[in-house]
Amino acid sequence: MTGNPVFCVVLRSLKWVALFIVALGLVLFFFLWLMLSGVGETTVYSERNLWDYHTLTQDAIAQAPRISPTYHFEFHNGDGYPSSNSIIFEHASNAGALRDYLRSMGYQQDTRPAWDGERWSKPDVPQSDMFAISEDVQNKQITLTQTLSW
Repeated sequence: MTGNPVFCVVLRSLKWVALFIVALGLVLFFFLWLMLSGVGETTVYSERNLWDYHTLTQDAIAQAPRISPTYHFEFHNGDGYPSSNSIIFEHASNAGALRDYLRSMGYQQDTRPAWDGERWSKPDVPQSDMFAISEDVQNKQITLTQTLSW
């Protein structure tokens, strides 16, 4: 390879171009896999799972008052519908602190009948996230869910 200097430069350039194309392909494959691997799935996690907690938990859910020492989080990745994030409290019987928390953020309880619990929204901000509080009295479970706006 010491013969023609132009040939050496071209060969070196081709090696770098090939390396760049392979690296770019790997990065694109990784991001595509990352985006599509969780489509339509529910992720259940706790604060101990630092990666899921810090990447999936919305600030409003992370800062919600803890009405029970036993709780976990769920993230529902929207597949054609908005994503949602929940905190589920076990052995809980009073959602009053959650209601006060939503009121402090400017949310109002929707007076229309809800599917399974209470809906909370900001009437003057149509594109704001929605919240729901649902209580399962039999299992002593209270859930605060934030549905992300589009």
